[in-house]
Amino acid sequence: MKRRTALDIKKEILELLKEKDMSLRELEIKVNTNFQTIKTQIKELEYLGFVKAIKHDKSDVNGRPFTSVRLIRKLGDGLNWNTTDLFY
Repeated sequence: MKRRTALDIKKEILELLKEKDMSLRELEIKVNTNFQTIKTQIKELEYLGFVKAIKHDKSDVNGRPFTSVRLIRKLGDGLNWNTTDLFY
């Protein structure tokens, strides 16, 4: 099995965030990678201006702090979702 590249993971994260805002944990599960990888990729996407990470004091479900991620650069902003050169 071939290992996914960081670009593949970033594109998958962006596709998921087009549907709705998600927590880091939700992204970890849906992308099927570890938490540290998700955090690293989100930091890069945030730096590039594609997403915004929002820290919450506590979850309504379990009362623990968590971070959610929101897509801030949408399709009409000159982003072509189908290219392989998104980050070059």
